[in-house]
Amino acid sequence: MCYKLPIQQVTSWINVLTSTNIPIQSVALLINNLPVNNLFADQFNRMNIKTYPPIKEADPNILMNEILNSDCNLFIVDRSSYPLLRQLLPSQKKNDMVIVLIQESWMPNWTWSFTQYHFLCQQDLP
Repeated sequence: MCYKLPIQQVTSWINVLTSTNIPIQSVALLINNLPVNNLFADQFNRMNIKTYPPIKEADPNILMNEILNSDCNLFIVDRSSYPLLRQLLPSQKKNDMVIVLIQESWMPNWTWSFTQYHFLCQQDLP
C-alpha cells in the first residue's frame, strides 16, 4: 500500500486534533506504516500524550485489552487496520471518541453505523 502522508500532513492532523474541544487522553495508532506511525508517536510524545504501539509490535489481543481498559479517546487509523477498528468500536463505551481515517478523502459509508463517535478524514484538514 502506498502512503502519501508527508510530515506536513502529520503536523496538520496534530494541529486539527489539538484544536478540538475534546482533550486528548491517549492515542491508539492503528497504522501499519512504521515511519508514519513514528511521526505521529513523536509528535504526541512531545506533548506528553501516551500512544499505544502499532499492532505489529504487540500481541493484538493484549493491545486491544489495554486500549479498551485505558483512557484512550483518539484512534488514528489506516485502511489496513479497519478490521481491528471494527472489533474495537463496539466495545468502546466512550462518547468523546475521535477516530481519524488518515487515508480517506471522504467519510466511508460504514462510519454511519457508529454515530456515537466523531470521525475525521482528509476533508477535515485545512
